[in-house]
Amino acid sequence: MKLYLNTTSPFARWVLVCALEYAVPDLELIWVNPWDTPETLTRVNPFSTVPVLQMNQTEALYESSIIVRYLIPASIAQSPSLQELQRLALGKMLLETAFRHTSLKRYAPAGLPPHPLIEQTERGLTRVLQTLSVQDLPSFSAQQRPDVASLQIAIALDYISFRCPDLFVSSVAQSLQEQLHAYQLRPSFEFTTPSALAAQSASIPLDESSCS
Repeated sequence: MKLYLNTTSPFARWVLVCALEYAVPDLELIWVNPWDTPETLTRVNPFSTVPVLQMNQTEALYESSIIVRYLIPASIAQSPSLQELQRLALGKMLLETAFRHTSLKRYAPAGLPPHPLIEQTERGLTRVLQTLSVQDLPSFSAQQRPDVASLQIAIALDYISFRCPDLFVSSVAQSLQEQLHAYQLRPSFEFTTPSALAAQSASIPLDESSCS
């Protein structure tokens, strides 16, 4: 299988972290820049977004949560509880809102007023971040890896701390920042930072120590 990704997409990073944590075998990494709409990407995903999982010459999946469920069927219950669905939704909305906020700021046309959605997304992120606690990002033991919902929330918070550091520091409780740091020290997180991914390896380290 081939996973199309770039070095900064938080959606692709969540898939990659889950693949590392759950030791998904035989996953080839294909590096692309979706903003350039390369033909190598649009052939498998006409939307030109990442991540994309290509299973064979004719079949591919585009959306991160669908890819995670396909790669790791046991990671999400067949009939998930309301709490599990809420935590998956929280992580997804944090990722999508933070990514939208960052993209609108990054690609704002010069000389024009800021897009109104920039302020709207920042207000939304602030409201949510101020309500989060360590209960939203559970601790884990050396013998037990975090579940995929926790990994998604941690990826979202890490992305916000990277792209919106002032917002992160002013809105996220200190106890939650410390909890996030424990996730950031996991090998799966250290391997998938933008700087670490800059080497653009074609494979991921799935030895027994890669996520312990």
